[in-house]
Amino acid sequence: MIHQARGNPHRKRSYNNNNNGHDSIIILFFPKTISSLLLIVLLISTLSALYVGIGGHKHRTKQYHDAAIKLDAVSLKVLSSSTIDDGKRNENIIISSPKNSETSKRNGSLPTIHSFKDLTPSELHPKAGPNRHIVTPPSDEGHPVTLVTCSTTAGYLHILVHPSWAKLGAERFLKMVKTEYFSSKVALMRCIKGFLCQFGIAGIPSYNEPYSGKNNILPDDPNWLPEGPDHRKNELGVKRFAKGYLAYAGSGKNSRSNQLIVALNDNERLGGGSPWEVPWGELVGEESYHTLQQIYTGYGEKGPSQGRLHKEGSSEAIQREFPNLDYILGCNIIQSS
Repeated sequence: MIHQARGNPHRKRSYNNNNNGHDSIIILFFPKTISSLLLIVLLISTLSALYVGIGGHKHRTKQYHDAAIKLDAVSLKVLSSSTIDDGKRNENIIISSPKNSETSKRNGSLPTIHSFKDLTPSELHPKAGPNRHIVTPPSDEGHPVTLVTCSTTAGYLHILVHPSWAKLGAERFLKMVKTEYFSSKVALMRCIKGFLCQFGIAGIPSYNEPYSGKNNILPDDPNWLPEGPDHRKNELGVKRFAKGYLAYAGSGKNSRSNQLIVALNDNERLGGGSPWEVPWGELVGEESYHTLQQIYTGYGEKGPSQGRLHKEGSSEAIQREFPNLDYILGCNIIQSS
């Protein structure tokens, strides 16, 4: 049962002391002819140009370095110019570039999934099988499916959102993505090894307001997973709540707001009756599951409290106190069917 609490030139010159006391760069003699004077002027101009050129090169090199450092936080924006669907620009691509310039543990690499074409048939059309999905999820026929990529400090997470699984839950998540909610630097605040990771409180406190209060509570979606202790796993041993499923955190009936969970491993108890735990999407792509393993779980239940995050957001004080905490830096809609 997952509970949600109710409620940031000096440029040094080098001289050659062995050159009879003369500066190795400046020539110390007086010209006797106009031609000598012109020669000196030409020499000084050349040296000045070289000096400026070297300084400019260093400045540009620093600019390129700074740009590279910021690459990861905005790398998803590069996808806006990508071509998919046999070279045609997909009109359903929506890009909202993350505002945070923090680099991820992936050293600035670009995501590996750019469209539905990068997904396997079993990811696009999930069915019950010997290794995943205790039952076949609701059909997507007549319902748009949306591919979302989130940039985190641990790597990229690719999420396939299925409104047919949980219409209200899926719609709210997509609303959060479209409004750049996750660009506020959302803490992966409660990550328990082998169980789940809970997140969703905005890194900027004011971003929580549209999802706070009784008037913004999200009604429950019908649960499509089999409920009760007799259905924790099927005859093939497939557990009810698969690794990579996403749902909401909650504290009772009709209690969903802006806090989410992702399963770090297959789990037989989640989704078994708690109304907020109905999955609305799942992670896709090997990259996502690699990232899932990279998320720091050392704080467990002792990470920053929900109350403190609501008050401070992802403050500098929290980052100092929890230096290994991972964050979502931004989420982007890549393609919709």
